[in-house]
Amino acid sequence: MSSKTTVWSRTHDSTSSEEMPRRLFYFTIGGISAWGFFLATIVSAYTATWQLKGYELMLFGLILPFLGLFISARSGSALLSLVGYHLIVVPLAALLGPGLASFEIADPGIVSSVAFLTGAVTLVMATSGLLYPNFYRSIGGFLFAGIFGLLTVLVAGLFVPAVREFAPIHYFAAGLFALYIGWDMWRASELPPTLNNAVDVSVALYLDILNLFLHMLSILGVGGKD
Repeated sequence: MSSKTTVWSRTHDSTSSEEMPRRLFYFTIGGISAWGFFLATIVSAYTATWQLKGYELMLFGLILPFLGLFISARSGSALLSLVGYHLIVVPLAALLGPGLASFEIADPGIVSSVAFLTGAVTLVMATSGLLYPNFYRSIGGFLFAGIFGLLTVLVAGLFVPAVREFAPIHYFAAGLFALYIGWDMWRASELPPTLNNAVDVSVALYLDILNLFLHMLSILGVGGKD
């Protein structure tokens, strides 16, 4: 498999010897994604009391995750893609540890409750991506416009805190990333069922689910109390 293509452009880039049964492909995606969140739970608990410095924020929040994205996107090897996946999962979990601890102190049990709810939404949306391909095939433009608008608002929120704290933004973002889960599963159904593709799809799904979790946590942990 070519290392010069991203996962979503590999619709015909495989050999029969590399492929696994389609159902096993989906279970592999689910297993890798679940492993990522299990590992993230352990790492974030370990870093709950960290006081991160500026260079650590840069390292864990940008440098290592972007390196992981680059490796997984450009690699033709499932092993290298797994390395990239862990370079995303572990640093982001370390970065989130102190923030999740703050939510838990303010409202004991909120993190696990939101995690359970996120898992339920993920299961429903991932299944819908496989059951309703025509719907997801038609909403790509809306999703791209939505993510562009969300990023614009979040950047504005860096300079105007009131924008960042505007509760409807989190509702919109949660809905958007829920749709992205379904969309990415639909796109996965169009790919050859190889191990490398399963790992790379898991990268995309992990980021979708993580964003869904964080925005739902903002809704239920902050907005839900207002």
